[in-house]
Amino acid sequence: MRVRALIFAAALMLSAGPVAAMPERLSGSEIRDWLLGNTVVGAWAGTPYRQLFRTDGTTAYKADGAALDEGRWWVTDEEYCSWWQGSGEACYQVLRDGDDLIWRTKGVFKRSYTAAVVTGDQLAPR
Repeated sequence: MRVRALIFAAALMLSAGPVAAMPERLSGSEIRDWLLGNTVVGAWAGTPYRQLFRTDGTTAYKADGAALDEGRWWVTDEEYCSWWQGSGEACYQVLRDGDDLIWRTKGVFKRSYTAAVVTGDQLAPR
């Protein structure tokens, strides 16, 4: 009976067609490769933003309707981290889904925010 159930489950999985790829969690070096010298464009908690990751470890963040904020960024073996004057230090898991990055917050109220990476300094919308 158990063998028949396994064969049925395998047949069901094969008949379902291709499975969508799951986002891949990036290592620190992969995060650095994606961000270094580039700009991320997305929406954080519903507010559109652009963030430039400079090669000197500084970062500039511009949300719609807000003043430019500058901070520092770095990566650990597994996470992206930043420090901002107003909010201090925070670290995030970063996943890749095709050409998009997903920032995953930590803690009790985990959230995920998707953003696109564009080449170079694209801080100002074009």
